[in-house]
Amino acid sequence: MTESDYASQQLRVIRSLMERATIYRSLSAPTALVGGLLSFGGFATAYYADQYLQQPLSPREFLIVWLVILALTCFANTIFLWRGSEHRGDPFFSSGMKSALLSVAPAFVSAAILSFVIHRPIHLAMLWIAFYGIGLLATQHFAPRSLIVLGVTFFLTGCGLLVSWKHLFMPPGHGEPSALVVSGIMAATFGGYHLVYAAAVWAMGEDRTESAPPATGS
Repeated sequence: MTESDYASQQLRVIRSLMERATIYRSLSAPTALVGGLLSFGGFATAYYADQYLQQPLSPREFLIVWLVILALTCFANTIFLWRGSEHRGDPFFSSGMKSALLSVAPAFVSAAILSFVIHRPIHLAMLWIAFYGIGLLATQHFAPRSLIVLGVTFFLTGCGLLVSWKHLFMPPGHGEPSALVVSGIMAATFGGYHLVYAAAVWAMGEDRTESAPPATGS
């Protein structure tokens, strides 16, 4: 392979990665919307149990509620990805998807394992927020800039909560925040951040995404 052929191949790879980033941004916005709305639904569930049933969610119930929200969000994301691949005529398990799954796997698998070891809701929330941010940041080589900003936001929020939750959310005379308070934290992050992200992506529009360099050879 000559030097010009190698340069052309590299430019095609760059173009492909940037096109995948644009596609992923447009697909992830609907998922972010669904996940954000479901997260507020999780807070509503905790609020109803605490204020109307007078039975705050137990740590086990808190875990179940948010695992259901995660499962529904993943299901919606799978549907969006499948519809997108069908529209483009690409295989569902494309090389891009495999790369994405391999990138996020360490953070997400670690969070999944620790979720069944840690039982305090506040610790689970901080764990999920921080590891979700780490997972998003692991895709920085091919993900759009907006998704990386989202990852940084989650990671910094998780780190900030680790050092400040006792001062901000622990009521006097209590050992830890209630499941309702922790659900509020989850709604503010996984709900609020995702809704802002979805709104920002749609506001930017596809015509304002980064353009790839032309794949020309010398």
